[in-house]
Amino acid sequence: MSLILILLTVLLTFWQPHGLSSAVMTCVSAGLIILLAGFSHHAGWQLVAHIGWGVMGLIGIAGLVVLLLILNAPRLVVRKRERLTIGLLAGIWVWLILGIGWGYGLASGDFGESWWPWLTFIPAFSVYLGILFAASLVGYVRANIWRAHRADTILVLGAGLRHGNQIGRVLASRLDTALALARRQKSPVTIVVSGGQGPDETTTEAAAMTAYLVDHEWPSERILQETKATSTFTNLLNSQRLWAKLPQQGGRVVIVTNNYHLFRAEHLASQLGIRFGGYPAPTPGSYLPAAWAREFLAIIMLHPRLHRGVLIGMIAGNILWFLI
Repeated sequence: MSLILILLTVLLTFWQPHGLSSAVMTCVSAGLIILLAGFSHHAGWQLVAHIGWGVMGLIGIAGLVVLLLILNAPRLVVRKRERLTIGLLAGIWVWLILGIGWGYGLASGDFGESWWPWLTFIPAFSVYLGILFAASLVGYVRANIWRAHRADTILVLGAGLRHGNQIGRVLASRLDTALALARRQKSPVTIVVSGGQGPDETTTEAAAMTAYLVDHEWPSERILQETKATSTFTNLLNSQRLWAKLPQQGGRVVIVTNNYHLFRAEHLASQLGIRFGGYPAPTPGSYLPAAWAREFLAIIMLHPRLHRGVLIGMIAGNILWFLI
């Protein structure tokens, strides 16, 4: 059974490698493998179980760090134009406290005689979110391992400008990575820079990115600007219309963005039916935890109706279990 699950995990890893659903199935299959390995008396499977539980522990610690960042430093997590409402933060705190209470009630020995069983949907939905978090990490690893090396067109996704018109470290990393990739190609490459103008910016991100590339000796005639996008989705949608006008509709298109952001960009691109490769730019270590916390929130918001439906279904199932 474990061998079948391993083969299934490998299959799901290579099937739709840019998709969130594939990453979720990979995590579920891997979890079942770890669980079954734990019941085996074979030394090899016991080793698999120990390694698996160790990895799950590390994922749990990473999830806890992200949760603490969201709760205690929301201004570091969200951008200037976004915000986490007081109601949402309060709801997360209530959810966390009730979840801890449920665990304490289960450990106390009188769980069945208390009202805690009525709140079983809380840990159940928390496990669901934990699987999504693990899947996002799987997607992160996939996107950073399976990187493109050949490109005819490179799309650089924009990021917020410093002081209204200056390239920050994160965006500079994307542009430097794109330049290095472009200069390794044997044939001429077109670089598409994508990013509109935010409310606190005095120029478009695309214009600032173009100036940076020209300052670093990249020919201006091999740069295309997309100046209207305000999100990753519109970055991709609008830029696709630009490279579609190039010879061979852009040829081999490679998306360059920071390593923490690449999985979501690839997921959105696959939903748009864009054929592409991806290439990750490095992110300063001090910036990565807050960036990943923001990225996970963005991944959750890719399918809000699905998550609400799952939560409502769990609440209904919890209630029906006790009524019936």
